[in-house]
Amino acid sequence: MPTTVQPDPTPIIQASDLNLRIGSTQLLDDACLAISTGERLAIVGPNGAGKTTLIRCLLGLTQPDSGRIEINGHPLAELSHTELARQVSYVPQQLAERISFTAMEFISMSRYAYGGGRGGGGRGAGGGRGAGFKQADEEGIEATEQAIELTGIGHLRHQALSTMSGGERQKVSIAAALAQQTPTLILDEPSAHLDPKQRDIIHRLLAKITREQNISLIVITHDLNWASADFDRIIGMKAGQTMVDAQADAFMQKQTLMDIFDADWLLHPHPESGRPMVLPSPSQKP
Repeated sequence: MPTTVQPDPTPIIQASDLNLRIGSTQLLDDACLAISTGERLAIVGPNGAGKTTLIRCLLGLTQPDSGRIEINGHPLAELSHTELARQVSYVPQQLAERISFTAMEFISMSRYAYGGGRGGGGRGAGGGRGAGFKQADEEGIEATEQAIELTGIGHLRHQALSTMSGGERQKVSIAAALAQQTPTLILDEPSAHLDPKQRDIIHRLLAKITREQNISLIVITHDLNWASADFDRIIGMKAGQTMVDAQADAFMQKQTLMDIFDADWLLHPHPESGRPMVLPSPSQKP
């Protein structure tokens, strides 16, 4: 196995020795994670490895039994919802298809931590469509417009999310996260339900965002080739443990992948970047 990468001495997010058990199931077992400013970190592993549970702990949505999480040097438990929303933004796997808000309304709601978005009730909660929206300030309007321009969804600003394709809704969700103006963006399988063309668009968009905005990126993905091609580091999880934390080139080794996924795959250098890529093994060998 490759040597574990030592955490940055001043990480923007650091989680140490997280444990969580529900009934007889150990969801997290001394799980750890650290990321520094502008770094791109992919989290991979088989289903049930604890990837989403780890992310939920970072977002304050799930409370671990033990361990420590710090956001910008502050214990997560001491941060209010508003303070956390100014540090970390989140894009789920996919938005519900029946959301009736327009793209502009949905993105504006992400500004709640700065006094914009909807009034009276937490993270975008409360009221009927069009009611309860606070007047956005100049900074909020600028942040929203920049997010729309960066994600290329200007033509969708007045369209209801319920009428959009999966790829369009995902870009709106990313735009909302960008409008929060946080130093860290967390995404849970952002391209899992998209066709190859839309998946490539999302991958290129995220690469552009991290390059131009210097945002730290934490992404859960099952796409090992994307993780190898576009990320600085890869964490491999299995049975609630962070088994491997390594640079992408070091992670993409046959034995490492076997240890994490219990699968024997072919590896070959990418013809342009030289980074290791996973190739499917033939179902019937000659």
